Amino acid sequence: MNRKVIGALQGSLCFIATALSFSSGALAQSGSAETGLPPQSEMPKWFSRGLPGPGHAVLAPLVGTWRVQMSFYGTLGRSPDQPPLVTEDLVSRRQWVAGGRYIEDTMEGTLNGSPVWRKGWLGFSTMDRRYEWVTIDPVNTTMMYFTGAPNSEGQTPITMSGVFTDQGVAGEETVGKSVGMRTVIRIENADRNVFELYFTRPGQKETLATRAIYTRLKE
Repeated sequence: MNRKVIGALQGSLCFIATALSFSSGALAQSGSAETGLPPQSEMPKWFSRGLPGPGHAVLAPLVGTWRVQMSFYGTLGRSPDQPPLVTEDLVSRRQWVAGGRYIEDTMEGTLNGSPVWRKGWLGFSTMDRRYEWVTIDPVNTTMMYFTGAPNSEGQTPITMSGVFTDQGVAGEETVGKSVGMRTVIRIENADRNVFELYFTRPGQKETLATRAIYTRLKE
């Protein structure tokens, strides 16, 4: 490999390393002497296509610290026709990660004296023009993965769907079976948003599983 090729490769790797450490999508689009990155017009197309944009800006009101009132309906082994379990002892902390490409959501608290914890990542796929939502918790060994319909940018409320193999949280009758799920996000204003989770059990109609009402905590 000649010196010119090696030099070109080194330059590309240096740029990639700098770009991956960049923490602000807005600055990347305009270029900045502070970051050392070139304007978007001078970036490789494969990189500029992954910069945060208007689809991410829609999610900006979700960032912050929130008090969460969460109601559990047809989940945690409870039948949909049973009264919901309700807790207001939850706090969610949301922040931008990966240079403004995803919101990381960490929720903690208690339910009936037992600890509750969940972490999720909400993002917007610039290539599919859709929102995506992934969560993990200490109850399931399955990552819950939701995707919106392609080209659904700008549609409200934000709706994303998925399927999981149930271990019994939707009921003993669905253990080992595929259960449809759907998350609906309603951003009502800068200080309040609502996340709803619905389950569709095999051969049954869709039912509400959880409803979480987020109220902003003032910093």
